[in-house]
Amino acid sequence: MVVNRSVVLAVALAACLLAPALSRAEYIGGEVRVYLRAGPGLEFRILKILPEGAVAQKLGVEGEWARVRVADLEGWVQVSNVSSEEPPNVALPRVREKLTSAEGKMGELEQKLTQQTAQLEELATLRERNRVLEDDASRAAATARWKTLAAGSAITLVGILIGLLAPRGSGTRSRLKL
Repeated sequence: MVVNRSVVLAVALAACLLAPALSRAEYIGGEVRVYLRAGPGLEFRILKILPEGAVAQKLGVEGEWARVRVADLEGWVQVSNVSSEEPPNVALPRVREKLTSAEGKMGELEQKLTQQTAQLEELATLRERNRVLEDDASRAAATARWKTLAAGSAITLVGILIGLLAPRGSGTRSRLKL
């Protein structure tokens, strides 16, 4: 009884370890129609005609025949008709969806690029305007300095002229007595 238990445990462990490898998706491909047969050979009856792209789980291989499960039906197909690569009729809709999504993103990026280009042009215009205003402010400051110097010089000159031309009074000075 102990031997049977260990054999059962070994088989269960092997099944657990092999299940992920066997459960990956395989696809029916290679021909327009593939016959799912009751056994591994052309002499066995046809259970179902499988279209290209039908998802199948490979359960085992015997010679040139693979035992597969398609939906809830198990049967045999030629190994050359089972592939891990998606056939074009399965991949094409997903590729088209990705293309549509990529085109949408491209449109969004082109719109953002147009907006950023316009913003860069506006920024360049503002920088040029700022440069012109800074030049004008520099000239105005220089002009203001010259005006201040000229006004001070004029006041000094007027004071000197008044001092030279003003009568000094009589030759005698009056003294203040206390």
